[in-house]
Amino acid sequence: MCELSDIEKIEAKYPQLRFWGIEVNNPHFHAKIVGNDVYINMLQPDVAKLKAMLHETVHYDFDYSNLSNNESTTTLHSEGWARREGLRRYDEMFGKKQGKNG
Repeated sequence: MCELSDIEKIEAKYPQLRFWGIEVNNPHFHAKIVGNDVYINMLQPDVAKLKAMLHETVHYDFDYSNLSNNESTTTLHSEGWARREGLRRYDEMFGKKQGKNG
């Protein structure tokens, strides 16, 4: 039996979500969640894709409001917390300590 890839491990942990690979030629776009669909920018490095996937699972688990206004304090707080919680989930799943920028 083959071991699951890191992406497959995340997909298996969140079977209620559908993960889609898209190509967005923008270094600032990592991922977006719409309902149960998570769109991951396949042009990002592998570690960035994994972190983006987990970041979006945090939004799925905890955010119930519209976060489309990037100037909203609520959005900024939610994004910051989702980034930190996503990194915690990454460390928990993969045991790889990454710095705050790594």
